[in-house]
Amino acid sequence: MKTNNPSIDKHFILNINYKTQKMNKLDSTDYSVDKANTEYFINLIRIALADDVISTKELELLHRVSKRLGFTVEETDHLIRTTEKSDYTPPSGLQARFEQIFEIVNMTLVDGTINKNEMYLASSFAAKSGFNEKEIPAILVLLLNGIRQGKNKDELFKEFQGKVIKND
Repeated sequence: MKTNNPSIDKHFILNINYKTQKMNKLDSTDYSVDKANTEYFINLIRIALADDVISTKELELLHRVSKRLGFTVEETDHLIRTTEKSDYTPPSGLQARFEQIFEIVNMTLVDGTINKNEMYLASSFAAKSGFNEKEIPAILVLLLNGIRQGKNKDELFKEFQGKVIKND
């Protein structure tokens, strides 16, 4: 017996009628880049939720980052609605926490500039990731200057270990 209802693949995050809509990035398990982007973005949402609230500024940055990652507004809103705070635990390793902040700063610099609100949000994400208030300004300056100079996250982490940690 034929029906007009499409079958729903239970492996997909969203239920989509593929005969009438294009495939959604959240549904793809075939492309590791898309999966990595989704996991990365979910982690950013969890960081934003660490204080139980996603502020308007954080929400704007999340939408901006998701757009750069290639997500639609619908996909972004779905991930924000369905990601739970309890899922986020900052990495225990210093390098992993540093790399998260590197990625956030790098993403905000894609257009070549970082404004006051983006700097505030990067600082907020650093605090939510477990960095103390004394080291956050130095981390952000190191990252901003280093990324603009074309340094990678490993080079910048070594500099961080040599400069910021020694000054504590």
